[in-house]
Amino acid sequence: MKDVDLAGDSPLQGKRFLITRAQSQAEAFAALLKAEGAEVHCIPTIEIVPPKSWQPLDFAMRDLDEFDILILTSVNGVAAFFERLLENDQYYGVLTDLLVVAVGPKTAAALEENFIRKYLVAEDHRAEGVVELLLRQGVSGKRILYPRAELARPYIVEQLTAAGAEVVAPVAYRTLMPAGSRDEIRHLLAERQLDAICFSSSSTFDNLYRMLGDELKELLGRTRLFSIGPQTSKTIRQYGFRVDLEPEQWTLDALVAAMKRYYLSAES
Repeated sequence: MKDVDLAGDSPLQGKRFLITRAQSQAEAFAALLKAEGAEVHCIPTIEIVPPKSWQPLDFAMRDLDEFDILILTSVNGVAAFFERLLENDQYYGVLTDLLVVAVGPKTAAALEENFIRKYLVAEDHRAEGVVELLLRQGVSGKRILYPRAELARPYIVEQLTAAGAEVVAPVAYRTLMPAGSRDEIRHLLAERQLDAICFSSSSTFDNLYRMLGDELKELLGRTRLFSIGPQTSKTIRQYGFRVDLEPEQWTLDALVAAMKRYYLSAES
């Protein structure tokens, strides 16, 4: 999918970017880039799907009033949690007795969309930030519900358990590699039609590498790799690739602003 929108003298004018995030979540990011006059290709390397079974999450949510803390670390986690809340005809009011923790502003915005106004947001928008925030609050003896991605790092569970909490962490969603994306992306790279690829999670790069393997390095040529944040950057580097850009704040708005500065600097 390719769209072009003109935007004056933006340094992103005419630049060609690949967005690899899930199709359902690519639109907002694409709109930000198109508003700057960029040419945008949305070809997902991940697909968000339900867990193999809802039973563990449903079972945990059945006793929400027995938890002290709810951790939500992604928009996908929020969507799955509230989908099951509605599916099981559960009362929203029980959430007012929980300490709700969001990993960052996008997750917080998703909570607001579900009428949750009272929550805490970690300053560091990573698992490390969530753990740091909760350790300051004190978690010993607390029961914590953490609906997570199937491949989520064990960091939150390990650290909070070590601090004396009981952490229940059912799978709320999975990320799969979508069919058909490999050939489209390979064609764009082989034809040198991309200035940069944007990665919004470790999974987006993991799956791109699974698609193309060692051929990826040759195909990239001068195509840049832009990362949303440190965990994604770490994953990219672990595969032996260079991260050309990572914003100071780990949001899509910050990434777009950093991309503009990057190209302004390159042209000066």
